[in-house]
Amino acid sequence: MALALRLSLMSVLALIGLAGLVQLPLAPPLASRPGAGTDRLLADLEGQESAQESRERASAVLSRFVGGQITRYFWGGFSGYLDVLGVEAPEDMEPLLRSEGDWVQLTLVPEEGDERYVARVEAVENVPRGVACVGRGEPGAFPLRAGRLGCPPGWWDLPLAAPGRRAAAGPS
Repeated sequence: MALALRLSLMSVLALIGLAGLVQLPLAPPLASRPGAGTDRLLADLEGQESAQESRERASAVLSRFVGGQITRYFWGGFSGYLDVLGVEAPEDMEPLLRSEGDWVQLTLVPEEGDERYVARVEAVENVPRGVACVGRGEPGAFPLRAGRLGCPPGWWDLPLAAPGRRAAAGPS
């Protein structure tokens, strides 16, 4: 009798559990649900990821540009050529190089998006100073603050990659 009671109790509990599972609506994760709100969320996330990747590539190129121009300045003056510095712009960005007597500037214009990346190196009292910035539109004047070259109004500093270091690669 105890065996029969135990089997019937297990059968009843199994049926209740099965009934609960059948009645429980399982919803997919938010990101995989169809709908206009989800589509917009996914598009926004994709845009943010693309912008971050562009910033990282631009930061690496502008870092090499600033370091190369500072080195070139001590060897006789700024260079008006990227290949002399060993700098190559990313394929999806158009490089615009401008140079005048005491300054040189590289602007990277991505094919997509409205951000621009600019690096400028100026000789201030025979000391080269460089800065990299990110913003929209055309950069204005680069102010000198406390002995440092700053970004134009409305633009913000773009962190430069340390020489000889690469960003950590994600999982393969």
